[in-house]
Amino acid sequence: SGCASTYKSGTNVIEVTEGLATLKEAVDAAFEAYSREYKDAIYCIGTAAGPHPFPLMVRDFQSCIGDEARSQFIEMTGHLPDKVVACVGGGSNSIGTFVPFLADPVELYGVEPLGRGPALGDNAASISFGKVGVMHGFNSYMLASEDGSPAPVYSNASGLDYPSSGPEHAFWRDIGRVKYDTVGDDEAIDAFFRLSRLEGIIPAVESSHAVAHAIRLAKQMKTGSILINLSGRGDKDLDYVIEHYGIGDEFLAKRGIKL
Repeated sequence: SGCASTYKSGTNVIEVTEGLATLKEAVDAAFEAYSREYKDAIYCIGTAAGPHPFPLMVRDFQSCIGDEARSQFIEMTGHLPDKVVACVGGGSNSIGTFVPFLADPVELYGVEPLGRGPALGDNAASISFGKVGVMHGFNSYMLASEDGSPAPVYSNASGLDYPSSGPEHAFWRDIGRVKYDTVGDDEAIDAFFRLSRLEGIIPAVESSHAVAHAIRLAKQMKTGSILINLSGRGDKDLDYVIEHYGIGDEFLAKRGIKL
């Protein structure tokens, strides 16, 4: 999630065990390491957060996602999608997806993790439930405790458990260009099993949040098209999903779903 590595030793992956060991703690550890080794190290972060110029750099680098998706969608269908959906934690995959569509007549949806529910500590939906605050050198919406410090967060998707989102996402929310909504754990896992079984595509649990919201939108639409960004493959999540939800039969049956 975050690392500082020296040129002499090459890449050194260090497990973060402090606090809740979420994305926030990984970024904390990266800043701490960089403050000690700034003469011999570089700092980089893989999400659209942190002090300038990191949100800008990540946005521009990740925009290749949206550039390719936009051109390929037009090539395949002859038109733009009606809606574009991507999951939002720190916001890198979604910002890269949305930027090339900003000037188009396309509805954009960022999907945050509702986790276990709307109570503080049960989710990581900072744009939906947070308030303005400063963390890791940037100003955005943040889930905060009473003393103003970042609150504990939760999601079954390890890449979404961050108590804030990149500052440009906050701006898009404020001007109404992007609509932000939430999807809980079970609904995301429902989408995980559906896409895996029906299409043979195993999405990351992070991406499954976007798939779940797109399913919602599809039920509301009589016609049209939806582009979903699958931010990662679910290979990394298989052990977790099987341990907590089985192979899907019992989980889907409890939800009244037969595929």
